[in-house]
Amino acid sequence: MSAKLQTFFAVVVSFVFYCSWSWFANHTALNDQFLLLRGALIQGSYSAFMTLTFSSFLSFVIEKMKCHKHPFLAIIPPLMIQSAIVYGINYLNHTPNIMLTITPSIFFTALYGVVFAFTLLKKPQYQCDE
Repeated sequence: MSAKLQTFFAVVVSFVFYCSWSWFANHTALNDQFLLLRGALIQGSYSAFMTLTFSSFLSFVIEKMKCHKHPFLAIIPPLMIQSAIVYGINYLNHTPNIMLTITPSIFFTALYGVVFAFTLLKKPQYQCDE
């Protein structure tokens, strides 16, 4: 499977999963259905967008680190950025259960990043030429 197709599927799954998770994580804390839906759509949309940008940034970092002794460490910069942004967005949105809402996003992004990194590192363009 190509990196672009893999990223596309990851973006779709990310939107559906995190939209649903945000709804679940906050449905008992909010009586306002509009705010609940808005929070879920924000989390789902953010997650889809971040999956796309995370994958692109990770591809870029892996390409730059392909001759590094531990190229899989390339997931750290994109993951740190993703974590800070997802927290900030939910903080600004006044999400009541921020950590419950974002913890799966950070965990699964890290897991996805490791799998995606190892997938890329098997491709010739991401292998060290030296």
